Amino acid sequence: MGGDQPRTGYPAPSVDILGISFGIDTSACLVRDGHTISAVLEERFSRIKHDRGWPSKAIAHCLKAGGTSLDEVDSIAFFWNPALHLDFAHPGRSSTYRHHGDYFHMAPAWLLGAFRPPQGDLSSPHTTMQVHLDGRSKPLTIHYITHHRTHAAVAFFPSPFAEAAVLTIDGFGERVSTTLGAWRAAGESWAYEEYETIRVPQSLGSFYAAMTSWLGFRPNNGEGKVMGLAPYGDDRHVERFRRILGTSPGGDAEHPFEMDLRYFEHFLDTPSRVSARFLDEFGPSRSADGETTEDHFHFAHAVQTVTEEAILGLAKRLARLSNLPNVVLAGGVAMNSVANGLLEREGPFEQVWIHPSAGDGGTAVGAALWSWHVIAGGTNRHEWTTDRLGPSFDAEACRAALRKGGWSWTEPEDVAADTAQALANGQLVGWFQGGAELGARALGGRSILADPRRPENKDVLNARVKFREGFRPFAPSIIEEAARDFFEMPPGSSVPWMQKVHPVHPHKRESLGAVTHVDGSARLQTVSSKGAPKYHALIKAFGDITGVPVVLNTSFNVRGEPMVLTPDDAIRCWATTGLDRLVLGPCVLSKPRE
Repeated sequence: MGGDQPRTGYPAPSVDILGISFGIDTSACLVRDGHTISAVLEERFSRIKHDRGWPSKAIAHCLKAGGTSLDEVDSIAFFWNPALHLDFAHPGRSSTYRHHGDYFHMAPAWLLGAFRPPQGDLSSPHTTMQVHLDGRSKPLTIHYITHHRTHAAVAFFPSPFAEAAVLTIDGFGERVSTTLGAWRAAGESWAYEEYETIRVPQSLGSFYAAMTSWLGFRPNNGEGKVMGLAPYGDDRHVERFRRILGTSPGGDAEHPFEMDLRYFEHFLDTPSRVSARFLDEFGPSRSADGETTEDHFHFAHAVQTVTEEAILGLAKRLARLSNLPNVVLAGGVAMNSVANGLLEREGPFEQVWIHPSAGDGGTAVGAALWSWHVIAGGTNRHEWTTDRLGPSFDAEACRAALRKGGWSWTEPEDVAADTAQALANGQLVGWFQGGAELGARALGGRSILADPRRPENKDVLNARVKFREGFRPFAPSIIEEAARDFFEMPPGSSVPWMQKVHPVHPHKRESLGAVTHVDGSARLQTVSSKGAPKYHALIKAFGDITGVPVVLNTSFNVRGEPMVLTPDDAIRCWATTGLDRLVLGPCVLSKPRE
């Protein structure tokens, strides 16, 4: 199923599909015969975190990486199906046009309304629009893929499974917040079956976003901060939040969750996501710059606990419906790495696989894969062996950036071994190698590294480099072959994309003082010599020196900015923060030690 296997079962010549997501974490990708050639977030170019703008630079890069053009691609795959918003009467369904472009809206709206069932809404996997242009040999074809189908596709097709149950959970896509389904083999291809859906306003993602906002963080951005706060709290508010979210300890397959909507306003046209009833019971929202009190820790703990219970309940229900041993997850809630680890250790499935860009940033890839496998009937699959599918810069590009800035540098014979020694000596290192990651986690392409044994590195990095809250934890990257020596993981488990949290063995916590969270857990990344050879060599060399084959790894950026993309970005971040060393491809820059 790897990308270098002979291509079979696809139309000749090769089929190029440009995938686009447009909204939260706007992105683009190019999929060729089921193989993801390139994929990148627009924010990496614009330098606007969670950029919602049209992904013009991401599209241009993906086309260039594939050696093609917009005129040459076979189809465009979009991450949303707007037809599902047109099947009922609303102010947009005008009886007269205001602009001739409105015809694209008006004609489907009037026609789809005729197909709307007496109760419920239309269901559609995708909508296709074709525009035939003079001088172009083939029409401009746009497939609008229903949002949760894009999640289902990116969750499954890059996974290692031949078949799998599929759980997608987010705030909402069109009118759906959660789907329970499965991909099963169907001849040489695969068929998707959707068992159940949960529709808005019932939404686990909207619940967590509302709580993120109420706790003083930005929704659809600060959810990781809630996870970071949660281990500092206790169970004192859990029962109150179980009542509001409708969960049970351990997760209930019959009733996974049911929000008491009297406490929420995420489905109304109001600036608040919580209602007056919620504020009367729990108090006012914390301001963004307000003090974080001990009670906020307890509230965050309760929010995280009931979210985990809801996910476990959904997983149990899906396991019963699908009768399959393995599950794949996607959607914004699938970025909850603490819940993912719990699901792997205590859930009903043998194996759990989660795409590194499980949120909306990965839906461009999901839309393109749905278009390839379902619409085009392609059978070639590309297993996701690396997430570093964005722009890369060779050694000469790195040198050119340094010459432009007038910098002096060295080029050690073995940059991995040299960096390992620098880390062991206590230096904080910016590590810039190969392609940029698609997802939100730095995985050895655009990383800041430090010695994980030194507990003080957590506070030093937060204060001197990241400029963020002191409670925010850092992640360990460990060579795959040593993972079970340090972490409590189920047999056969690996975490290549840093999307699961597992307990650190009690006797190893002292040697991982900078990356062990207050509850004894860590959001780890297992690194293989095949998937990331240079990064693996670095961590192994550090282990040879220290006896601990682990490095502290965090994204190469400062608070409020996206990860660095170019050598110029990396040099700027290194020069303006407390980083000691920059490893830019083969080039090493060091600041004088005080």
